[in-house]
Amino acid sequence: MRYWDIEQRSGIVVAGYKNPPANYLVAPAMGELGELIANWREPEAKVVVLTGAVPDRYITHYSVEELVAMGDNPDQLRRSAHSLIYGYHTLLRSLAYLDKPIVVAMTGDTMGAGLELSLNCDIRIAQRGDFRIGFPEVALGILTGTGSQLLARIIGQGRAMDFMLRSRTVSPEGALELGIVTELAEDARARAIEIAEGLLRQSAVSLVAAKRSIVRGSNLPIEEGLRIEAEQWLNTIVTDEAMALMRDYVSQPFEKRRDWVHRHGIPPVAGNATGA
Repeated sequence: MRYWDIEQRSGIVVAGYKNPPANYLVAPAMGELGELIANWREPEAKVVVLTGAVPDRYITHYSVEELVAMGDNPDQLRRSAHSLIYGYHTLLRSLAYLDKPIVVAMTGDTMGAGLELSLNCDIRIAQRGDFRIGFPEVALGILTGTGSQLLARIIGQGRAMDFMLRSRTVSPEGALELGIVTELAEDARARAIEIAEGLLRQSAVSLVAAKRSIVRGSNLPIEEGLRIEAEQWLNTIVTDEAMALMRDYVSQPFEKRRDWVHRHGIPPVAGNATGA
């Protein structure tokens, strides 16, 4: 593929975006991403890592030059705008609903469509450095395609309103404080792969169940969300793997059970502000 470098790592797929020098997202790259998402539904891909393949770059934002060029033919743009935005929704939500964990290594500036893509994923790691994360769309006279809805659900309506109306961009530390990202790392790609390796050690059935429960249920009325969670719980409790893991847990002396849980999880980075 022209825009995505793909690395296979024994159950982990690492997809690095490359469009130097600025790593702007462009329409052909979105088409390639759609093909990749379809491939990631296959069982060989167990965890997906998205990252940048240009040093100190993730996905800066969507190519404004491309948007301006589209505006040179306003009649054509009006005719195609509906299919463009809803096609964009379909692509990003197909990523969000992928039954595989997706870890994002935000290895540089992450604005506009780059941040929208990240918010449709599951775990976001930002790289420490002189980088900006945010939504500048309102300052450009436009609006995000999915960003306002996702941001409000992740950081809350009040903070999202302030963020969007003021076209804010923040440092990685600011993004962590707001809850836009889950962790900071000196090398976001390496940390994302480390997390992906930890996810491989978890029950694949439980990972799918947890993701489905959160993604599909968290924005519904509580009764409907609980119904989804109950369905996913039923999918897990009947498996031989679940019984084996729980039997192993209860075989531990009481005072060692906490350590058992910690060993089976993914340890945090020492000194990271996220803690755990």
